[in-house]
Amino acid sequence: MKKFRFRLERMLQIKKHLEREKQKTHGAASRKVVEQESYLSDLNRSREKTQCQQRAMLSGGINPNQLVNYSRFYLKLKKQELTGREILKAYIAEREKRRLELVEATRQKKIYEKLREHRMDTFNREIELLTQKDQDEMAAKMHINKRSSHHG
Repeated sequence: MKKFRFRLERMLQIKKHLEREKQKTHGAASRKVVEQESYLSDLNRSREKTQCQQRAMLSGGINPNQLVNYSRFYLKLKKQELTGREILKAYIAEREKRRLELVEATRQKKIYEKLREHRMDTFNREIELLTQKDQDEMAAKMHINKRSSHHG
């Protein structure tokens, strides 16, 4: 009996490989988003910590030099935060682009998997028909042999 062979197996393997590559790039883009969100959270914690220190300092005497330093520090934090948010937007857009590429690669792979499945089903039905035909021919020969031995 002949063995099932999917002629587009190589294409299916390529599509699977492309999907895995897209999964990796999507994962890398997602990690960048998480890292940037973490960075922004760290900035926020730093600001909150500094504000607490400043409140504690203000309960005593006021030192103008320290106020200038805090002001500069807050300005620096604000710039980092604004830049960080812009970077985060870009990373989120990149992640979405990579997600859509992954969805498309998965869709392409599934097309070939479905095609393989349909070809396999067709192959199996053909094998069943051939097997049934062989069994019918064998039964017919046995029946003819039986009849000829009874009449002979």
